Amino acid sequence: MEEFKITYLIPHLDTVLLAIVSLYPMGFCANVTVLTNGARGFGRSRSISGDLVGFLIGYAVILVVAALVRPQQVLAFNLPNFLPLFLLAPIVGVACILLEYVLGILLLFLRTRKLVTRAAIHSSYSDVSRIAFTDILSILALVIGEELILRQLLYNLLAIDFSMALWIVILLCTVAYAANHLSFGIASAISKLPSGLLYVLLFYVSGLSIGVVIVAHATQNLTLLALSRKRR
Repeated sequence: MEEFKITYLIPHLDTVLLAIVSLYPMGFCANVTVLTNGARGFGRSRSISGDLVGFLIGYAVILVVAALVRPQQVLAFNLPNFLPLFLLAPIVGVACILLEYVLGILLLFLRTRKLVTRAAIHSSYSDVSRIAFTDILSILALVIGEELILRQLLYNLLAIDFSMALWIVILLCTVAYAANHLSFGIASAISKLPSGLLYVLLFYVSGLSIGVVIVAHATQNLTLLALSRKRR
């Protein structure tokens, strides 16, 4: 009698859980922020590092869990296939600021029918009176955690474990990055779509070098931090 076998393609439980974890860390990190800073969340500690401590703890927990299961997918640091990309990465970061600015203007115009071109830096930066070195370190740590989870881990899970087509991987990574900012409002999440697309494309063309994307993303955040000082 011929042996009967079930040949379902069922992803491993750890793959499914990691995909869920990497898709929406913002909710988990926001909850940790409430536990550490209270119900008001941002602005309660009057420092950027204090505001970000919940997110840093949340990202650290997710990274530890992911690294225990798939260290080769979340902690791999590859050199780009074209080293000058490290020099071009800051340009991408600045381009993301401009794209988010233009898309924000368009969204506001569609909602109010008024053309408003004056931009406001996020209150988590602009409301802080003094920037400390620990604040800069916190921003960099946040960027690294976000890129390792939402870019590198998610990309590898979708492309390798689920064998998805490249365009689907890029699309899902872009949407996941935008959705990760939903707690700042729907307009903020939508404005993050072009940034998410540019970052995942940069990750792909660099030969999956997350270091290049971290440089670009860090440039964007630190530039916004500098602009927040000029607005005071």
